[in-house]
Amino acid sequence: MTPAQNDNYGCHMELSHDASLSGDLRDVLRFADSLSQAHFRVSEIVGAVHGDRQLASASRVILRYLMAAGPRTVPEIATWRATSRQFIQRLVDALAEDGLVALKANPEHQRSRLVAVTRKGRSRVEAMVAKEVRLLEEGLRRSGASLAEMRAATILIQKYIGVIDTLTDEINSGVSQ
Repeated sequence: MTPAQNDNYGCHMELSHDASLSGDLRDVLRFADSLSQAHFRVSEIVGAVHGDRQLASASRVILRYLMAAGPRTVPEIATWRATSRQFIQRLVDALAEDGLVALKANPEHQRSRLVAVTRKGRSRVEAMVAKEVRLLEEGLRRSGASLAEMRAATILIQKYIGVIDTLTDEINSGVSQ
């Protein structure tokens, strides 16, 4: 039995099997655990597929965000990623050193430069994503899961992210404390 098939698997295992919790709450915890496990397993696969010389997951996420959203400042990227500005700055510095992003003057702010993906960065990410898509398509085909199921799961995960964003906003504004 794989860990994913094991009903006891997950970082909330003790809580999710606490008899005092409702079945619905246990299901919510299992859903959260499953998302977390999927994230880490995909990260492991990406590392194995691309080897040590490829982009780290966090750097790749930033590049893909910039490819979709256009040039952004380090504080904007940090806000989007819900992480510290210093952490993003270190990633951006490394990406710039590798020639994958360029720092450009920001007409709206003297000190906070815009981070833009270079041609080299775009090519690197596009090649990595193409390889991953081929692997995921094959895995999906072998799993027996349908595209309709994947689309429904995506919608559910996006709703869950919305719930988390709402809770985060409430916590940050002091509503839920």
